[in-house]
Amino acid sequence: MANLSFLHSAIDWVQDRMKERTSWDGLTIIVISILVIMASPLVKIAAWAGLAYGLWTVWKKEKKFLPW
Repeated sequence: MANLSFLHSAIDWVQDRMKERTSWDGLTIIVISILVIMASPLVKIAAWAGLAYGLWTVWKKEKKFLPW
């Protein structure tokens, strides 16, 4: 029964915190931070791909499609 009482207390505490705006602000910051940490390897890959494409476009000769 002690564990069940602790569980109800924890649930009540979380529900009370979710009624506060500052808890939502904190939760938003936590979620965004986790997304940035998880996405940083993908962003680095995209940056290398962008660098390679930029170098390629500088190196290759432009094709003229219009006759004038």
